[in-house]
Amino acid sequence: MAKGTDQLRKLAIVPAFNEAGMVARVIRDIRKHAPDFDIVVVDDGSTDTTAAHAEAQGAAIIRHPFNLGIGGAMQSGYKYALRKGYDVAVQVDCDG
Repeated sequence: MAKGTDQLRKLAIVPAFNEAGMVARVIRDIRKHAPDFDIVVVDDGSTDTTAAHAEAQGAAIIRHPFNLGIGGAMQSGYKYALRKGYDVAVQVDCDG
């Protein structure tokens, strides 16, 4: 039997590189406009406090030890979605 859209597990993947100034706002905006989405921030080798700000907002974090670029960050996010059993995964830019 097919799931209704309200039953789908949904994930917002937020790739971020040195976005300490924006990541908390982006997470709050996702929660406001898409409250049924879980959030994972892919900290793509940031040298600032991006991960700490995202974690403080309650987002799941994937940390890359160095910058892989948008392709690598999204690949990590989609692999996370697959491992965790999400039905829908979308990218949300972190630059506001």
